[in-house]
Amino acid sequence: MTIEQLRVLVSVYHSGSFTNAAELLGQTPSAISRKISQLEKQLNVSLFTRTTRRINVTEQGRIIAEKAQQALNVINDIEDNVSVSPHGKIKIDAPTPFLEHCILPYLNDFFVQYPKIEIELASFDEQINLIEKQVDMAFRIGDMKDSTLHYRSIGRSKLRILASPSYIEQYGLPTSPAELKQHRCIGFSHPLSLNHWPLKQEGADGLTIDPFLTVSSGSLIRQAALSGMGIVCLADFMTSHDLMAGKLLPILETSTIDYYQPINAVSYAPYQDSVKLKCFLDFMLTSIHEQLKVKRP
Repeated sequence: MTIEQLRVLVSVYHSGSFTNAAELLGQTPSAISRKISQLEKQLNVSLFTRTTRRINVTEQGRIIAEKAQQALNVINDIEDNVSVSPHGKIKIDAPTPFLEHCILPYLNDFFVQYPKIEIELASFDEQINLIEKQVDMAFRIGDMKDSTLHYRSIGRSKLRILASPSYIEQYGLPTSPAELKQHRCIGFSHPLSLNHWPLKQEGADGLTIDPFLTVSSGSLIRQAALSGMGIVCLADFMTSHDLMAGKLLPILETSTIDYYQPINAVSYAPYQDSVKLKCFLDFMLTSIHEQLKVKRP
């Protein structure tokens, strides 16, 4: 088996179709189908069953594809380690606000230190299959649920209830969580769980708000808050500079429950020893270490 055959097999296995694999590898679906057929003939096994609408991996195909993945991991590790200077491409996925506030500001310094490493940034803003999307590492905010992933904690970020000085001047300052019903709260359109704010309530752990405006992006919610549009609940990693500059002010502090969102860097376990990934993660840990612990003066 060639390395090209390994990559085609693994791509079809994880993406679930010849079309998806072709898109990932920059080839045509017919070329992918032909290479899988050649591989099946070479190995004398059926790797996938085909119908007019979809393909399904056979049990033998699953076993071979997983071993092919392990082989590719070894090959990638060898390629990483034979070079004195780390090199190659890294694809990183993270929520848009994290990319904007915790990765992009430091990339120029990273490239100065590691000029042979290329970075591709993606923001799928949802839980993804890392291999299917060909993502080497993802930054995820919140509790980890996928036990198949290797993850490393890089910090935590406190949630605060915030409003701009202009909003407070126009609409007044709520003095209790109950008064938020009379205020303009801005929430997330999804997931709705983010609209459960860490506020003390008798007989309840937090307060679910009824937003007058919902937005899918934390970055856009921050912009709406800065413009004086409403009250928000956001993490320090994306608002710490606004807090220090007085552009956003914490409100209902005595009623706010101390809650910190965990932030993890995740990858599939076989990738964790990649030299270029270690260089990137170590650099980012050093760069954002203090930022994730910023507190209001």
